[in-house]
Amino acid sequence: MLHRLALRIIPQLNAAVTESSVRKRKRLVMLAPGLVAFVVYRVLKEVVPLSNPWLLLGLSGLLSVLAALWAFRMGRSESFANMWKEESLRHLVWIVGWIGLAYGVQLSLLVLALLAIFVQYDFLAHPDGPAMMALIISCTAVTRDAFELGHVCRLEHEGTKIVTQPDGRALRRLLKALPLPFVHWAAVGLLGATGVVWGLSFLGSPDYGPMIQVLGVSTLVAVLANAAFLSGQAPSQNWLDRTKTLSWWKGVQFWVWPCFTFALTYCLVVAGIMRFLLHLELNQPPAHMTMALTTGVLMTVYFYYLGTRVFMEVQARGKITEGLRRCPFVMEILTKTGWVSPAAQEVAVPLGTSETKQIS
Repeated sequence: MLHRLALRIIPQLNAAVTESSVRKRKRLVMLAPGLVAFVVYRVLKEVVPLSNPWLLLGLSGLLSVLAALWAFRMGRSESFANMWKEESLRHLVWIVGWIGLAYGVQLSLLVLALLAIFVQYDFLAHPDGPAMMALIISCTAVTRDAFELGHVCRLEHEGTKIVTQPDGRALRRLLKALPLPFVHWAAVGLLGATGVVWGLSFLGSPDYGPMIQVLGVSTLVAVLANAAFLSGQAPSQNWLDRTKTLSWWKGVQFWVWPCFTFALTYCLVVAGIMRFLLHLELNQPPAHMTMALTTGVLMTVYFYYLGTRVFMEVQARGKITEGLRRCPFVMEILTKTGWVSPAAQEVAVPLGTSETKQIS
């Protein structure tokens, strides 16, 4: 779900996809796939055993793939023929395979786990209601994100320079260039998640064990993710010092969304995999540890990366100050990721263009 985080946290992307005209079009586009998913479910449930989680998730993935392609094309405001010509095969495969199939399946697992853990409405015992909601919600959410991604691609083709593409390529480049900060924050996530699972193991009855673990892990991991984001956003400054310059209300808002919200999301997706695909009990310590460790690593790594992208977007729009020049770690980031020439005299324009901006 890194693309979703990027679309909402990176300022340029968030501004692009939340314009009033874009939001109006997006709401209209989101109506059709949800209705189609409902009709398909009502027709197929009489002939296909959708009480089988594998079949349900397969159907969810198929519908999400079709919704992703259609919504991406609507966001691009192009015909399918022109879209196939202009978009690279790699990018279209990413839209189909990740935004459509993988993301759609993840969202279905999220819905099933949410209902099972917090509402005691287990798909394995009562398949109809959860199955229908899993199909409709996942298909609608995939449509929303694919439309926004299509709109971003349209802006790029029209000449807008997008500092951070929400496809994860920048993350892979940064991991290769500067792995140590990511290893550091991944270790922080691992240790923090291990500690909270151990501490919460003394609380709660077996019936409410998964709920307590999910909420407890999400709460702590959200704090760690917030710290990782602040660290990436201001590499020349200690993240604790950074918190002193922020208003407490803005800090609480960011902790609630996206930090806590996405930590809870990742916990529930992992819980869904274990419960509905692997048929494991969620009230056992190995299940708790798996949820916690996966969520801790993903959240700290992703949010540190997002912090660096916000930092680089600021640098791309302005000058590198003398204070930043004197910080070896900051200059190493900018140099290794191609934003600054080795001589530290130029800032490269994003997306590999040949233009440069002189630093005075």
